[in-house]
Amino acid sequence: METIPKSDCQKIGFIRKTHGVHGELVLEFEPEFEESTAGTSRYFLEIDGLLVPFFIAEGGFRFRSTKAALVQFDSVETEKYARRLVGSPVYLYNNEIVDEPEEDAVTSRFLSFRLLNENGDEVGEIIAVDDYAGNIVFTVDAKGQETLVPFNEDFLLKLDESQKTIQLRLPEGLME
Repeated sequence: METIPKSDCQKIGFIRKTHGVHGELVLEFEPEFEESTAGTSRYFLEIDGLLVPFFIAEGGFRFRSTKAALVQFDSVETEKYARRLVGSPVYLYNNEIVDEPEEDAVTSRFLSFRLLNENGDEVGEIIAVDDYAGNIVFTVDAKGQETLVPFNEDFLLKLDESQKTIQLRLPEGLME
């Protein structure tokens, strides 16, 4: 019997837990593998040091978030069997990994910028930038409180890279 060499594969995540009583599992993966997880029909689970292929049942894959999915494998039909797989590292062949473009310039570009409202008053510092299905959201430390601020180019009034400030027309009621 031929085994699958780990050197031909890349670990993308692990089986977090069972879901329901029919053998469904929660696959937790690194966000950069989101596109790769959607485009495959099987995963390799590491069991006793060997990579074992598990094929996805028809309609047995659905995203739960940008780093988790519910997976139903063809051969796993009971919660008891599924529980044995919890904690197993999950792999894909290297050539199945979809190279996503480097993080969009927007997502890292505005970290540590000071956010100003349309009057030029400082709202706070941008401490995180997230992309929710193409919608950019800044996490702003506004006087010790974290506030989520949507970013849209239509809101942009002024950008000063040398001063590390970004001035936005904020949606009404957001900072109340």
